[in-house]
Amino acid sequence: MRLGSIETGKMVIYPIVDKLDDEGHQLINWVAEIQRDNAAMNDWNHKGDLKDFLGIFKDWRFPWLDVAALIANAEQILEYPMVDKDPVPQWTFGRVTLLGDAAHPMYPRGSNGSAQALIDARVLAEQLALQAGGDARAALQAYEQLRLAPTANIVLTNRSVPPDFINIKVDELSGGKPFADIDALISQQELRAISDHYKQVAGFSLEAATK
Repeated sequence: MRLGSIETGKMVIYPIVDKLDDEGHQLINWVAEIQRDNAAMNDWNHKGDLKDFLGIFKDWRFPWLDVAALIANAEQILEYPMVDKDPVPQWTFGRVTLLGDAAHPMYPRGSNGSAQALIDARVLAEQLALQAGGDARAALQAYEQLRLAPTANIVLTNRSVPPDFINIKVDELSGGKPFADIDALISQQELRAISDHYKQVAGFSLEAATK
């Protein structure tokens, strides 16, 4: 599940192993995210400190989940930066090309880090197959031409209208207050339009998936 927004505090929570023991416990992974202008760059394996963020989620207690307890009882907490890089103008250099994060590091939202790498690999394989026995350089250039602009668009969209923009929008419309009916804040048509827009940008639309 995904709760909150990056502007006020966001949690992504999902189970990894079900029925971990005879008592039915689960092994759960969670990510707490907050957008801060003064955040310093750190190492990917930097040990996290509860006092830096637990206060944001201390009142997040629901009948079906105690978020504060989930955080406080974690076996391990790591801190890592949510970073990307500006799109580059070229991936291919002779018989060498880039793919995945090497080509387009982006914010890890919407599973796009892995998803776009898989799409890169598919397109690259297709272009190499078309050039079987021919010029591999031409295949690499065709792959770059097909993938460079779409992935650059995703990198930039993840900064302005990320896949969880719906959460941000609803949080803004509600003034950060609890609400009983989302339809009183935003129509289903508007929600669908936001979702469909990102699917089109990321190549996850039904049309793209069935090509």
